[in-house]
Amino acid sequence: MTAFAVIPTVRSRLWASGVSFALGFGLANYGVLMIARPDQWLWLAAAVVLMLTGAIGILFADTGRAVSIWSLLGVELFAIFTAVPLLWTFTVATTRDGFTARALWPKDISWSTFHDVLGSDPLRHAALTSVMVSVIATAISLPLALGAAYALVRLKARGRRIVYLFVLAALLLPLVALTGPLADQLIAAGRDNSRLALVPPELIITLPLSIWLCVTLFGTVSWSLRDAVRADGATVWQAFLRFAVPALGPGVGLIALLVIIVGCQDFVLGAALSAGDASRPLPATLLLATGELDTSASTGVSATVAATGLLWLVPPFLLLVVAPRKISQLLGRSYR
Repeated sequence: MTAFAVIPTVRSRLWASGVSFALGFGLANYGVLMIARPDQWLWLAAAVVLMLTGAIGILFADTGRAVSIWSLLGVELFAIFTAVPLLWTFTVATTRDGFTARALWPKDISWSTFHDVLGSDPLRHAALTSVMVSVIATAISLPLALGAAYALVRLKARGRRIVYLFVLAALLLPLVALTGPLADQLIAAGRDNSRLALVPPELIITLPLSIWLCVTLFGTVSWSLRDAVRADGATVWQAFLRFAVPALGPGVGLIALLVIIVGCQDFVLGAALSAGDASRPLPATLLLATGELDTSASTGVSATVAATGLLWLVPPFLLLVVAPRKISQLLGRSYR
């Protein structure tokens, strides 16, 4: 008598379904026993989704359809761990003055904090500093990145993969390790309270990121079209207009927006290299403002930080909504 053999795909789906159902069951019990309403309904809703995923996963376990229960479970957990902090931030931001948020679900929503944030001169100044520094750093990085990406993709130079490895290493470099020497240099030059002094350090973020994205973009372009245009006798300018602009223009524009947004989110360099409010970007301003949460005005400060953070998330969210496929292509492919 032979033992029943489960093929790896079916076994993997059954494991994923079991894990999903167990997580949902545990979440439901914890919500019923430990969480008060109205937050209890959020826990139960998440538990129902996970348990249904487990039940449906069992039904699809022995089918030939390309269904990955692990991927579905990962997306659901990612959505939960993303939505819960955002909902809490929204609740804190919309809590009325004089009250403290106690539940995850918002009550008696007030939009006064958002109005105060939009009318705050210090916050507008900090936001302008972030945008200005990131735009200038991107404007410097992108032309250099285009030339570097062309050389890495099109030119069969020896050692190009090693160079690209150093680019990736620079992209993953922890900024905290560089803030000390950079701060010493700015203080020695007397530029530690200048907006433009943040531009050179910002290149540590924008240049490797620009090269990485441009390499991905150049790897997806049909360069045979450029060769055909040049073979037809087109000049360099004509080849630029007929090939580079339509084939590379939209991608380069999207890369510029992505790099600007990433540069605007940096708080390490801004907090470490800015001596005062006059040169401090917005993320660093919010980071340092959280140090006031233990004072008597903690509710107002926390609501202001939360509202500002939500407003700061609007540009990347809109970009993700407008060009999700292009962004996934740039971020989801690797250099070969």
